Amino acid sequence: MLKFDRDVLKALQTLEKSGYETYAVGDCIIRFVSGETPVDWDLVTAADTDRILELLPEGKLIDRANGIVRLDFTREEEDEEGETELVGSMCDITSMDGTIEEELSTHGFTIAAVADSPERALVDPYHGVDDIRSRMLRTIGDPEELFAQEPIRMMQAMRYVSDLGFDLDKKVHKATLHNWRKLQTSPKGPIRNELELVLTGDHTGKALNMMADSGLMAVVFGEDVSSHMSSGEMTRFVELCEKIDETMPLRLRRLGLLYTTLEEKRGLQAIEYMNYDADTHQHLVWAMKEIVTITFLANAVELKRYIFENGYEKYEYLHNLAKAQRIIYDQPLTKITARNEIMKEIRNMNEPVFLEDLVIDEQDIMDEGITDDPEQAHHLLTLVIAKVHQDPRNNKAEYLLKMAKTYSKNKWKARSRYVKWLR
Repeated sequence: MLKFDRDVLKALQTLEKSGYETYAVGDCIIRFVSGETPVDWDLVTAADTDRILELLPEGKLIDRANGIVRLDFTREEEDEEGETELVGSMCDITSMDGTIEEELSTHGFTIAAVADSPERALVDPYHGVDDIRSRMLRTIGDPEELFAQEPIRMMQAMRYVSDLGFDLDKKVHKATLHNWRKLQTSPKGPIRNELELVLTGDHTGKALNMMADSGLMAVVFGEDVSSHMSSGEMTRFVELCEKIDETMPLRLRRLGLLYTTLEEKRGLQAIEYMNYDADTHQHLVWAMKEIVTITFLANAVELKRYIFENGYEKYEYLHNLAKAQRIIYDQPLTKITARNEIMKEIRNMNEPVFLEDLVIDEQDIMDEGITDDPEQAHHLLTLVIAKVHQDPRNNKAEYLLKMAKTYSKNKWKARSRYVKWLR
């Protein structure tokens, strides 16, 4: 049934010729039956990990605990317009315990419990192909028992919905309603991983709606936050579900969209609840605390000051998050366009933004006799850069040293350095 990628087929046949029963399973079959061309492939084989690596030495062991060997068949090619694109496939190979039927029985959902090989017959003990064609998500056996034993399967179901747009069987939905609280005592790591996959699918809005209906948003936000959402927060969440699929499926951006449906205090509480890694946590805190600030940067001086004080990474994240919010909430494009034009001008003219862009440094300030303290000299640099933000032509040593001397003696002028006085 399955039309194999050439490189994947060669790897499968290498294992088969050495006497190891090998099948393609999972997502590649689901996508093929759904009318798509698989790019990511999964093979299961009777060979153990060491034997896989011996027979396929180009493979890399990417997960020792689970014995996952990855073959990377991707390559760069030029399209008709001369643009470089990545083509080819990726293939993960794992060892199966027991027979293929025993292996498939552990896959949780019928659509994932299908195996195929050109060397053997299709194995579909739970009629998964029929469920793929009818776009229905069912469990192998009683979903109440599955979710009670493996609560993370409820989040995996939402990932399938987001990725494939499938519907939930009524029994699966009902079992989720009965069992979602079991996830509250489960490790946060797997839940975060599944949430991020939900948020980067093609049908994220549908999955988020189902999560809200089934109780799973309490697993993401924490029950205290999700059960006391204000009418404004619920309205924003509904609007998010309606439009999120129109935004770019980028992990940090869509996480920011999700949490900014909440008011700042409660959003920060929900972020802490999920215990994100430091980088993700930082970006989400930026989203909660400063997304409004970005919208009020109205001119080049304000923009350069913000970037100087916060860095390009923070600005770009918030700017792009604001662009996505504009799509969700049907906001005017005016402010986004204005910031884009200002940034274009700053970059095209190579205007000074950071201390390293100045023609003087701390040593110049000390050589001028303004201070002999390196820390004070650095502080004075952070003050005089305001004059360069206001007018790049001010980036001259004589002028900046004069301003450094002024600010060292006059604290009021230092505090009001960004004020534009009218004559």
